[in-house]
Amino acid sequence: MSTSRSKVMFCKRKTTLKKKAEELSKLCGVPVCLICFEPDGTKIDTWPEDKKEVGDILVKYIYILNKDNIDLQLGFMDANNKNQDLVAKEESCKHEEEKKKKKKKRVFETWNTRLDYLPEECLHDILKFLERKAENLEERIMQMAMIRVLAAKSNQCIT
Repeated sequence: MSTSRSKVMFCKRKTTLKKKAEELSKLCGVPVCLICFEPDGTKIDTWPEDKKEVGDILVKYIYILNKDNIDLQLGFMDANNKNQDLVAKEESCKHEEEKKKKKKKRVFETWNTRLDYLPEECLHDILKFLERKAENLEERIMQMAMIRVLAAKSNQCIT
């Protein structure tokens, strides 16, 4: 591409960019600054044209960067943080699942090998004993639930 043709393309693009910057500023009500360098690096063109306005916008931008508010100004940082949170939650869920698997495995590992050699009658007696214990625990849980219900009702009657 010839240099004159590339200069014409650059001028057209620069004009379009300036229009878009102006539209963005008006529609969104935010300060916008555009800095264009000529292809040969000899000239700098800005929008807005007023150098003081450009300086003010740049000072505000630098101030915001120094205040660690990058994620609020750049938007994508917030999305990145949300993505990292999702990844952390997924890892946490995986970790919880692994813990559950290990716990299940430990439950079966607690089987005492001495029970393998007991006669069937003894195993039935142990089973009956454990069933009675489970029933007693269920009754105790029901009693505790009833106590909570009664306490809640008495609190409602008082208020």
